[in-house]
Amino acid sequence: MKALLEKRSQIMAKLDEHLEQDGEVRALNKEQLEEVDAMINEVKEIDAQIEKSKELRNLKNTKEMKVEDKTEMEKRELLLNGQEVEVRDMTTANVKGEQVTNGALVADRAKELGLKDFARIEKFNGNSIIPVQKSKMGKLVKASELTEISKKDVLVEQVDLRPEKYALLTVVSEELMNDASYDVEGLIREEGRQAIEETVESMIATTLNGATGVVEVSPKGDGVVSLEDVTNLYFGLNAKYRKNAIFVVNDEHLKALAGLVGTDGHPILVRDLVNGMQFKLMGRPVVLCEEIEHMMFTDLEKAVVAGVGANAQVKRSDDAYFTTAGVAFRTTIALDAKTCIAKAIAKLA
Repeated sequence: MKALLEKRSQIMAKLDEHLEQDGEVRALNKEQLEEVDAMINEVKEIDAQIEKSKELRNLKNTKEMKVEDKTEMEKRELLLNGQEVEVRDMTTANVKGEQVTNGALVADRAKELGLKDFARIEKFNGNSIIPVQKSKMGKLVKASELTEISKKDVLVEQVDLRPEKYALLTVVSEELMNDASYDVEGLIREEGRQAIEETVESMIATTLNGATGVVEVSPKGDGVVSLEDVTNLYFGLNAKYRKNAIFVVNDEHLKALAGLVGTDGHPILVRDLVNGMQFKLMGRPVVLCEEIEHMMFTDLEKAVVAGVGANAQVKRSDDAYFTTAGVAFRTTIALDAKTCIAKAIAKLA
C-alpha cells in the first residue's frame, strides 16, 4: 500500500510538470498529450489497486471478527445445551478467570488486600505434597566446615493438600438466557470468582484460628489492646519472619488500634501512602478479616499454604428452578488449606 501511494505521488508530480509551467497551463502537442493520457491511465490503475487492497483488508478484519464471534457462540451453545464448560475457556468477558492463583482471579480495581494476597497459593488437580523447609542453614560456611551441617537444624517436611470439592449455584432467568446480548458467561465467571475469593479467604482464616504450636503472647488486660500488647506481639515473632509479616485483625481489633498513640503522640495505625485503602502498623500491612478470633502477626506465606484447583467446571441444570422459570449453573472447584510453619504465627491470646 505504501509503495503504491508513493508511486502515485511521483506520477502526479510529473503530471503537474507537463500541464503547468510558471503557474500557467501549458499548450501541449500530440506527443505530450499521449504522455499525459498514459500517466492518467497509470494513476487510475494504481487507484484501482489501492481500493482492492482496502477491500481485502476489510474482508480480513471481518473474517477475524466472525471467527471470534463463532468461538463465543460455541461456548454459549455449550452452556445452553447443558454441557460442561471450563471456566478457563471463557476469557472474553471483562473478568479473566483462566488461572486460579494469586492475583489472577482478582479484578483490577482499588480495594484492600486480603489474606489470600499474602498466603502461599498452589494450583493442584489431586492430592499434592508440598515441601516446607522449617528452617534454613543461614549464611554460607567454609567448605572445610560442611561436616558441621549435620549439627544444624535444617528440616524439610511435607504438607499434604487433599482437594475437597466446593460448589456454587448461579441462577439465571430463562428470559436472560434467551437474550443473545446478555453475557451469561461473564455473570457465571464473575460470581464464581467472587465466591472462590471469599471461600479461600475463609479457609485461610479458619486454618490460622485452629493452628497449634503458634507463638502466644499474653495481653496486658482482658478485652483491651494496649500499645505494649502490640509491641510484645511484634517482637514475639522471630526476626526472620517479621520482615515479611502482616498484622491480621478483626473489626474490634482495628477499632481498638485506631485509638492508640505512640510515645511521640502520633497514632500507631496509619494509612499506607502507596495503597490508600490499606492500613499499616509498625511499618507492616494490616489485613482485616472478620473471621479471625485473635489479633495475629504472621508471615502468612510461611504459615499457611492454600491449594486451589487448576480450573473450575460449570454445569447446567434445568430441573431445580423449573417452576420459577430459572436455569441453574453449578460451578465446582477443588480447595484446601493447611498450616505450614506454626512458629511463623504469633497471636495475642
